[in-house]
Amino acid sequence: MEGVQIGLFAFLGVLELAMLALAASVIFLLRSNRLSRRIHILEKLLRQQEDIPDPVSFDQYLRDEVIRNEALTEKAAASEDESEKKAAELLRFRKRFLEIELEANALVANPVAFQDRIAAGICELVEIMRPDAETVEAEAEPSATVEFEEAPDDSADEDPGRKLIDTSEEEINHLKDVINNQQDAMSALRAQLEGHAEVEGMEDALKQLEDFEKQSTELERCLLVLEKENKRLKDAQREGGDAVKTIDPADPARLTGLKNMVGGQQETIESLRKLIVELMPEASKAGELEETLNRIQRANQELSGCVSVLEDENAMLRSELEMIVLQLDEQEAQQNEEGAPASTLEQIQEMEIKVQELEALVEFKDATIEELEKQYNALEVKYREATGE
Repeated sequence: MEGVQIGLFAFLGVLELAMLALAASVIFLLRSNRLSRRIHILEKLLRQQEDIPDPVSFDQYLRDEVIRNEALTEKAAASEDESEKKAAELLRFRKRFLEIELEANALVANPVAFQDRIAAGICELVEIMRPDAETVEAEAEPSATVEFEEAPDDSADEDPGRKLIDTSEEEINHLKDVINNQQDAMSALRAQLEGHAEVEGMEDALKQLEDFEKQSTELERCLLVLEKENKRLKDAQREGGDAVKTIDPADPARLTGLKNMVGGQQETIESLRKLIVELMPEASKAGELEETLNRIQRANQELSGCVSVLEDENAMLRSELEMIVLQLDEQEAQQNEEGAPASTLEQIQEMEIKVQELEALVEFKDATIEELEKQYNALEVKYREATGE
């Protein structure tokens, strides 16, 4: 009886081990199926990943786009369709933009140089797209006899003087936008500086910012003078007047005053940047102010580009006026000696009116430049008093 009981216990023990082994095998089987499904999914994802091309860097992307843009430009330029030719011109403009991005990307390690290159490139593109001011063309006649062409119909061709005034008005509006953007950036900078008013020495930074705001206000006031003079020139063009026979050449150095004003703003920006770095060396605080200062600096650089445009246009107008008036005097002297018909005298009078309009435009720009120079000298004295230089 005891032997039977021992055999029963052994049987039950073996049976329990068998059941445990069966349960373990079922668990392993289920886990194996789950792992096999996961492996299948991973293999599928791996095959899809192999089909995706390797990512290219931004620099390589720009180079590829330049090559692709050149191919599109050549294809559009070869077409006889006018719309395709215009598209080719726009594609050339895009190519230059991509090249500027590529050049600036090489300077990404230097944020200041990067921003300067972008700003200079954008100014270059703006100058390319800006319409040139129309001027009256006057050519010297080789023969002794002066021959005049038939006066063009006013309805067919637009008056060059009108084009000059319209172009000047566009430049005034552009300058106004630049100054408005600059003032917005200065307001943001003032808010940030006042938020850190507890920093020792912050009063000096606020004082320099106040001087800079005064300079911007003076520029805005000069723009109002420009708008008033431009309106007066339009009224004078409609009313007409006596022709001007001579030109009183103005000193080209007058434009230096306007340039110096913009340069003074640039120096104020650099002084503010150095002062902020000294007062707030923490990267988190100085970074926000640095970004705002960079916005002001970019607006100032754009303003400098606008000043250069005014300088070039003023020099061109002066040279055209001198040439036209000289030719007009020669033609009048010759007509007085030979006797001029009535139609010829009318054409001479029309040319004299155009000369008057051009000279009025030059005088208005010279007066504005002189006013800006006076305001700059006053601001420079205030700036030196504030900074103790």
